[in-house]
Amino acid sequence: MKNFLIDTANIEYIKDLWSIIKNDVDKQLVRGITTNPNAFFKLDKLTLNEWTDLLPRLCELVSEIRQDNLGRVHIQCPNSKMSSDEILKYAEYITKFNDGNTKISLKITPSINSLSIVNELNSITETNVTGLSDVSTALKCITYGVNYVSIIPGRMEEVGIDAKSQVSYLLQHGNKNCEVITGSMRTIEGLEWVFKMGTLPTIGEKVWEQLKHKETFDKILKINYDFVNPYNKFSPSIDNKNEDLSIQFFEQMDKCGEICYNNFKNI
Repeated sequence: MKNFLIDTANIEYIKDLWSIIKNDVDKQLVRGITTNPNAFFKLDKLTLNEWTDLLPRLCELVSEIRQDNLGRVHIQCPNSKMSSDEILKYAEYITKFNDGNTKISLKITPSINSLSIVNELNSITETNVTGLSDVSTALKCITYGVNYVSIIPGRMEEVGIDAKSQVSYLLQHGNKNCEVITGSMRTIEGLEWVFKMGTLPTIGEKVWEQLKHKETFDKILKINYDFVNPYNKFSPSIDNKNEDLSIQFFEQMDKCGEICYNNFKNI
């Protein structure tokens, strides 16, 4: 099994999951945890104080699992329309809520407000552009020097977008200094192909529930990862489906992060 992230902010769920899989998985393969406003919303964690109370505990959990200081907890800006100054202020504020060992990475939007300050953000924390549903935007973001681009093939496939061609082209033409995170998978089949392509999957509770079955988990562990991406001479097609999907993604996150964002503005 290759490296992966755990996509939930539910501490008890992660503890239970790790107790099930720890004997089969090298602890160094667990790269950390990804969160977003929706992940906190699912736990009824709506305020900034609730977010910052949970963050060091998530960091501590990653430290316990990995037994080193190389893991990361990824947290998203609470609103996609934040100004550059707000994003910098948020980065300075939120990244202090770690356990003194595992660091916090910041998930940002592909907007110019975020991308224009990547160099400044990178002096504070690692940067992860999230909510991407097309290869063109992902490649643009990579040119700004971000550490990760997070594309959402699970959501893409739900609306009929050929996620495989988008991810394949991204991997062929991306930058080795920027890792491609794949998320929002809904099925084992979706997880299999993002693993095979050599991305860094972030696996949510829906797929973990399927993986908890021993036979299914063994299948994932035994996947042949020597997958060669077919060479695409031209970029795959992009249309309104891609743009609409990312817009809907951030609308959902903005709604879930509304109270937290208002709290932050009043600091």
